[in-house]
Amino acid sequence: MIRTMVVVYFIVLLFLTHMTLVHTAGECDYGSVHAWFRTSDGEWENATAHPLLKRNESFEIKIVVTAKTGLQVFFLKLHEFGTPVFEVLEGPTAMEQLLECRQKILSDQTFTYAWKMRVRSDTTWVNGYGPLEVFTQFNKNDTDEYRMDFDVITAFIVDELWESYTQENTCENFSSQNTHSVELTGFELEGMFIAVFLLCIFIRLREQMR
Repeated sequence: MIRTMVVVYFIVLLFLTHMTLVHTAGECDYGSVHAWFRTSDGEWENATAHPLLKRNESFEIKIVVTAKTGLQVFFLKLHEFGTPVFEVLEGPTAMEQLLECRQKILSDQTFTYAWKMRVRSDTTWVNGYGPLEVFTQFNKNDTDEYRMDFDVITAFIVDELWESYTQENTCENFSSQNTHSVELTGFELEGMFIAVFLLCIFIRLREQMR
């Protein structure tokens, strides 16, 4: 029984370490990710910004990825949880769309990406905070990778239409040549699988102790 508990504690420790690695923002041994935000008439702010945004209000974000070593590929994705709040007007990818940079990536090489976005005019998530996250994964090779994520903004969504609101439909324009429609599901699913595995072990231990 003691040996089993030691194994469980070790697995929990690995799980917590994994979650810490996934949710560390900024820099790692393979590269760094920095982001900025500004409203249509504002100045650039470092992430994580905490603006007040109205429905249909537009804004811009800029993300700079810098490699610290030679990489095989890196991935980047804009993500939000739950009720859709944001939409992309112009930029290299849509929300939840994976950007893949598969060219030869050298140490100290920098990549800059910019999006023009807005709060959805019909979003039902109002009078609350809506985070806009960026996920990044650096792959040195097929088996050596590092993941990071952080909020570019955590905006309070005001239940009012922006003063410059119009009924005209703005077409989405995605200009990147390195886009892909596959979502980076490993970020969300891997932690869930580990949690389910730990739950099964816990249930089995309880049955043995009866």
